[in-house]
Amino acid sequence: MVQDVLKECFFTLCGIFEEKLSEEKRASFYIFCHNLHEDSIDLWQLQIQDVPLNIDEEEFASARRVLKIILEQSTKFDLVGTPNFFYEMRDNLETYVSLLEELLYIGSWCLMISEHTARSQLFDTSTGIQVVEDELNILTHQPYPELFKYIFHDMPRHSSKVALSDSMTEFKQIVEDNYGIKYDDLASFINQQLQSPIYRLGLTKIEPLKENILNELKCDENFINDFYAGLTVNKDNCLSIERCFFNNQSEFRFTYRPIIELNVDGQIYNLIGYNKWLESMSLLSTNAFPFGLYPTEWTGHQKIKEFVQKTHNIHDKFLEDPIVQVLNEKSFFNDSNVESFNQPNGQNINIKNDVGDIDVLFVDVDYELIYVCECKHNRSRHDMNNWRRDYSNFKEKYEGQLERKVYWVNRNKNIVETHFQQTYPQDFKVELANYEVRGIFIINAPTMYMYNGKYRAMTITDINDLLERNYADVKFEFTNESNGEVTLIEYPYFDNVKSKIR
Repeated sequence: MVQDVLKECFFTLCGIFEEKLSEEKRASFYIFCHNLHEDSIDLWQLQIQDVPLNIDEEEFASARRVLKIILEQSTKFDLVGTPNFFYEMRDNLETYVSLLEELLYIGSWCLMISEHTARSQLFDTSTGIQVVEDELNILTHQPYPELFKYIFHDMPRHSSKVALSDSMTEFKQIVEDNYGIKYDDLASFINQQLQSPIYRLGLTKIEPLKENILNELKCDENFINDFYAGLTVNKDNCLSIERCFFNNQSEFRFTYRPIIELNVDGQIYNLIGYNKWLESMSLLSTNAFPFGLYPTEWTGHQKIKEFVQKTHNIHDKFLEDPIVQVLNEKSFFNDSNVESFNQPNGQNINIKNDVGDIDVLFVDVDYELIYVCECKHNRSRHDMNNWRRDYSNFKEKYEGQLERKVYWVNRNKNIVETHFQQTYPQDFKVELANYEVRGIFIINAPTMYMYNGKYRAMTITDINDLLERNYADVKFEFTNESNGEVTLIEYPYFDNVKSKIR
């Protein structure tokens, strides 16, 4: 019932958003929005460097997301040009600001409702609705407000330790070695904006730029066409407004495609921002390539395909290596990428074809624990819809994988003991028969599963705390307003709430 009402409200608001936007056919409005988005990237860069901005960061993030959607949807319209975009923007500034404020307001409601819908889908007792005098109120039932407040306060402390795999340097080399052109030549027109900011007040055409490159450098024409196509949002690949709000990490989003294709006065033009180009290429190299994701238009180019596959195959090392390093620094017996267990007779016991390899295995002698660790180099995500997808993956797939490995180690502690004796022949004098076996996920970026999993999901920050003996669960006391009964809410928080609060 709650989800049905929320979804109906969401689709209604998306319809209003689309109707208002489609009424504005002046191309200068979208250039105006594009310039605001370019400026927002300057602020975003300061934000990720922890520079205090004295702004409402949640509202700022919402505005950036809505600006992206406005620009994407502009590709669907037949727009009208003008002899001078700057003059038209100046003369209509008040109108443009008013329309944009309306769109930002409606868009913020779409985002909020989509977030509450995802919350309700994950934790069905968390959300309620109330209609008072024809006004919809979205309620978060007790004690969920306190839990969500804690979670959203806790997540940022993990972000500074996120292991990023920046593959851009290698990508540039792949392009130069295989397609007869340097990456810097592909992006040379972007430098014009840096040198002459007046370019931000108009449109450009990518086709003549491509022709110049082909004429001057005699490079692979198919690659040139596909390269720019893979970085372009146009009317054919633009997502619906509804999907834009739900799928902010789709490869077809402006997030990863910095070129906007517009139809103005019956001709094709492009909006390309210097800041957006750098942002998109950075996000491709850190939050797409390492996860095996890249523009569909590039899939026909074997060397690009091989590069992305290689980057995807090795990216878990960016998570494993710092974990192993800290284990060694703190003198914990450990091994990584365990595909077989060493035995003294040379008859090693293979597990790769049985339960699968163990990413990290370590022994905590002080607390008599064996940790079986599964590394999940999950993508950085920032909204409930994407965390919900993570949560489903952990619950439906990853938990079972880890459970099989924990079960195997629990049944074969003698084999594990012998393995460590072989690995540390001088130092390992421990008997593991009575040790408890614990499975944990080691994750790259904070996600909702951390707070409600069958197994603990720990970031590098958590692992450091665990090894320093500073790791502790937060516990909540909830007082039922109707009867005064006090209930202790412990990890896993949401399952605990559901079982104790009626």
